[in-house]
Amino acid sequence: LERLVPLCQDNENFEIVDVIRAAMVPILKVRFQQTLDVDISFKNSAPFANTQLLRAYSELHTHVRDLVVLVKLWAKAVGVCGAANGHLSAYSLTLMAIYFLQVDTNTRMPCLPTSLFTGEGQVPKEAKIPWECSACTSELLYRFFCFFASEFRWGSEVVSIRCGTRRNATDSFFEELKGKHEDRIHIEDPFLLGRNLHCVLRVE
Repeated sequence: LERLVPLCQDNENFEIVDVIRAAMVPILKVRFQQTLDVDISFKNSAPFANTQLLRAYSELHTHVRDLVVLVKLWAKAVGVCGAANGHLSAYSLTLMAIYFLQVDTNTRMPCLPTSLFTGEGQVPKEAKIPWECSACTSELLYRFFCFFASEFRWGSEVVSIRCGTRRNATDSFFEELKGKHEDRIHIEDPFLLGRNLHCVLRVE
């Protein structure tokens, strides 16, 4: 990463947006020709399975992708997104949107087994299952906010798309989850089961 930074600085096509050295995996954020934002990391294949899993959910219905985009846009607009700033990451917000669609009584989106996803190739055919969602995107966004504002059990419930049902952090399902006794939101990484994505939150 340190060798790449000066190379980008010397290339007029690239603008360095940020260098996140303190992350679990250091990331160089660059902008190519003022239009395309790119995150660069090295020797890190873990995100491949995550990307494959999220793609599978987005292919279930266009509303999945649309809701995720709207939640991210809202978080960015109000300044509550970005692990570097002590807020939840865009990845965490994506998991929250998917979890809501899984547990909402009106949507009940299927829970895709994480064991299907290795990060190699396309989305597995076993993950391409039928699911219909009659609600419009604006209604889903409204219900998303209502769920996390008044129904979600902050400090005890775990956002877990691996589970896909509402369970508390004390459940044996989350035996490996770190920080589960802290009084804050719990978001489980679907592949690194000990990783609680609330770890980036700044204490105020």
